[in-house]
Amino acid sequence: MKVVLYLHLHQPWRLARFRYLDLGSGRPYIDEARNLDIFRGIADRCYRPTLARLADALDTDPDFRFSLSVTGTYLEQAARVAPDVLQTLRRIVRTGRVALLSETYYHSLAFLLPPPELRDEVELHRAALQREFGVRPTVLRMTELAYSDALARFAEAERFRGMLVEGWEGILRGNPPTHVYCAAPAPTVMLLARHYMLSDDVGFRFSSKQWSEYPLTAEKYVRWISATPGEVVNLFMDFETFGEHHPASSGILEFLSALPRTVRSTTGLAWATVEEAVNLPPRESLSAPTTVSWADQNRDLGAWLGNDLQRSAFEAAKKVGILARKAEDAEILETWRKLLTSDHFYYMYVGGHGADAGVHQYFSSYGSPYDAYANYMNALMDLRRRALERISG
Repeated sequence: MKVVLYLHLHQPWRLARFRYLDLGSGRPYIDEARNLDIFRGIADRCYRPTLARLADALDTDPDFRFSLSVTGTYLEQAARVAPDVLQTLRRIVRTGRVALLSETYYHSLAFLLPPPELRDEVELHRAALQREFGVRPTVLRMTELAYSDALARFAEAERFRGMLVEGWEGILRGNPPTHVYCAAPAPTVMLLARHYMLSDDVGFRFSSKQWSEYPLTAEKYVRWISATPGEVVNLFMDFETFGEHHPASSGILEFLSALPRTVRSTTGLAWATVEEAVNLPPRESLSAPTTVSWADQNRDLGAWLGNDLQRSAFEAAKKVGILARKAEDAEILETWRKLLTSDHFYYMYVGGHGADAGVHQYFSSYGSPYDAYANYMNALMDLRRRALERISG
C-alpha cells in the first residue's frame, strides 16, 4: 500500500476596504500591509515549524516523501516577508523526494472561463515553479480539487500525466478511493482520489475533544491506513492543518513528526509522491460530466457560485476580463487575475448554519457575505473603469 501525503500552500491577496465613494480615487484594491502581516503570523505558527518537521523527517528517513502545491500568490507573499520559508522549500524540493504540482497561479476560477485564461494561468504557475525550484510538474491540481471530464481533456492536451480528484461517492460510484483510476475522456491522465474520511480525520477532527476517536495518535492513524484495502491511500489536506487550523498545543506537530517513522515501521506500507503514484496501473476509468470539488458537503461549485451574490460577481468578473485583455495593460490584467482568486467568491457564501457555514466564516474577515460582495464589486467596477479608459486611449 502506497501512502501519498499531499499538502496545499496558498495565501490570497485579500482586498482593502473599497467603498463606492472610492471609485476613481486611485486607492489600492489590495491591503498589502494586512496581507503580509497575516502571512507573517501564519509563518510563525505554521509554515516554519511544519516545514522544519518535514525537513527533519526527510533528513532522517530516506524512504519518506510527500507532495506540495504552492500557489503563485503564496510565493509572492513569502518572497516579501518570509524568504527563509522559500529557502526551506527550495532545500526540501532539492532532495528529489518532494513532488510539486501544477495549478492556476492565482488559485482562481479560471477553469470556468473561456480559453485561453486557464492555460495562461497554468503556464504562469509552471514558469514560477521553474524559476523558484527548477522543476516542471507532471501532475495537475485544479483549484480546490475541481475536476471534470473537460478538465481531464485539458490536462491531456497540456501533457500532464495525472490529476487529483475528490474521492467522493458521486464520482467513484461504488468504487473505493484507494485505487488509481484514469480519466474516461482522456485515458492517459491518471486520477488520484482523495480519501476524504482519513484526510478529514486530521484536517478537521484532530483537535475536537467531542470526537469519539480523540485523541488521535500516529499509531492509531497508521493502523487505520494499514487496515484499508487497496493500492494507494491519498491523504490530501491544507498545509495550514499543522499549526494554524489545529494549534501546536493540540499536539498536531508531534503527530506529524511521528507519522513517517510509524509508516516506515508498519509492514506493507510505503510512502509515494503523486508523480510516483500515477505510475501505478489504473483499475478503471472515471467520468465527471459536471465539476466536482473537495469543498463543502455537496462537493460541487456551490462554495463559490452557489448563490446570486456569487454568480453575479463572477459574471461581472468575466465581462471585466474581456476588457482587461483588450486594454493590453499588464498591470490591469494582473489585477483582474488577483480578483479571480477563488477566495473572494468564497467569502460571499450564504449557507445558513452548519459545518459548511462555519468553515466559510472561519476564513472570511468580512462582517457578512453581503459586505464581501459590495466591497468586491466596488473594486471590480473601478478596474472596469480603468480598463475602459486605457482602451479609449
